[in-house]
Amino acid sequence: MTVHRRILTKDRVVYLLVGKKSFTYKGGRSQIAYIGTSKRGAKRIASSAANKAEEVFSKRGSKDMEVYIASCAARPGLPSWKYLERALLAEFVNNYRELPFCNKQGEKFRFNEKLHKLFKQKRIYRLLMRFDA
Repeated sequence: MTVHRRILTKDRVVYLLVGKKSFTYKGGRSQIAYIGTSKRGAKRIASSAANKAEEVFSKRGSKDMEVYIASCAARPGLPSWKYLERALLAEFVNNYRELPFCNKQGEKFRFNEKLHKLFKQKRIYRLLMRFDA
């Protein structure tokens, strides 16, 4: 795991656990194994990657895993990082018809009116497609 200095400046981020090999979902193939959020920055991400590693590596042919960070502008009084996670999960379910296999919650998330006000759905889609196989 490589940690860059810029991650230490932010506490509240969304992260994606991504395998080098793509995983099969109902709606296609993606390298994304998990989408999560952190209020404690790099410490939480490292422990989550360690906890999810066994589940990711149990998939046939999976030997490597990388962690990618996604963040958005902070808005006063609004936990924008939580909404970013929700938007990513909603768009993932929309495209692949199921959650990333390490995620347990979020099956019913949809890109609703509030998420449309906060994020552009096309931008969220393009972020997820960077890891499409």
